[in-house]
Amino acid sequence: MAINDDLNKRPQPTIPDDPSDPPRFAQPTETTKDAFVAELKKFFNRNDTIYNSTLKQAPTIRKFDFSFKKTETSHETAVKIIRKLPNLNENLPLVAVLAATGRNISMGIGGQLVTRVSAITNVLSGNAQPYNLPPSSTLVFRTTSKTKEVFTTTIIFRTSRFTNIAQATAQEVCDEINFQSLYAHASVGQGNKINLGYGGPLTQGVTGDIEIGDGAGNAGTASSILGFTNGQKAEYTSTTAFNRYLQSTALDIAIEVVAEDDNVRTELHDLVWSFFTFFMDSRDYTLLGRSSFDPSIPNETYQVIIKPDLSMAGENEVPRPGDEVDKLYVNRMNVPVTTIQYIDRAVVSGGITPLYLDANNVQQDGTIPQKN
Repeated sequence: MAINDDLNKRPQPTIPDDPSDPPRFAQPTETTKDAFVAELKKFFNRNDTIYNSTLKQAPTIRKFDFSFKKTETSHETAVKIIRKLPNLNENLPLVAVLAATGRNISMGIGGQLVTRVSAITNVLSGNAQPYNLPPSSTLVFRTTSKTKEVFTTTIIFRTSRFTNIAQATAQEVCDEINFQSLYAHASVGQGNKINLGYGGPLTQGVTGDIEIGDGAGNAGTASSILGFTNGQKAEYTSTTAFNRYLQSTALDIAIEVVAEDDNVRTELHDLVWSFFTFFMDSRDYTLLGRSSFDPSIPNETYQVIIKPDLSMAGENEVPRPGDEVDKLYVNRMNVPVTTIQYIDRAVVSGGITPLYLDANNVQQDGTIPQKN
């Protein structure tokens, strides 16, 4: 029986398939295609953490595994996920992610300016996962709002909340912090470390300071295990204010499923179709760039919104190029998306000094059209 794990239904970053070529602003088509390739590889990867849950709901996925070459096992077919159609020497089956059509869309009246933003004040742990946390160990931190309201928070790490508390993952620690904290939030940073940032359900906006410890020397029994130091602090007046601009593009992404057998084509197509129409519900049908989760990663602030009106172009058989005897069994689906990319430009004073976000030093220019 499949288990509904609500913690898996949360915003998650899309990890670039090629770390040396991450998504960049003004690349809507490439960013969208790369995100699809990365997420489809994760879906078919039986080593991924959510694979067992997927298997219980879609048993035919057992026949497939992501690979760049066919495996030796007769019970599974290696599926290759690429960004081009196959040539004569390609191993099959495969899933090709292609861009079909697109157009620019406006997200509102006026220019491309969205709002003014500030980098979230956050502290980064010094240690990476896994963490050997003692049962009921604690992490203590305090937050200070722009209006100087101070709140001290104690996070308790209970055994029942972890798969193995002696081998706790960074994501598990972040989930527990976010479950208990009202004035801060945590996310997995680079190197599987923990970003602890100001801002929670009871804070107004993201303007404030965060500090490890209660100000009297107590940082909790888990702080050193996680790699935080007592007094480690981030202040919002040390951050820079930015004007955030967007570029929005409506795209139809064509997904080609190609196989040497009609049954394999049908099963693989149904799995890819279900990935976009059902399994992406756990991500709210939205793919997000890493910068939304880790402030230390620049220029990956984007969202790919998958629309509900997917369509199938129909099955067909075509001769394999260079081989008139063998056939390729093909099926195409069109996945409509809206891809929004953001870029931040620092607000400066006199063209020299960057400003932090504060109503006292960043004033709205009434002559510039603003978003509603």
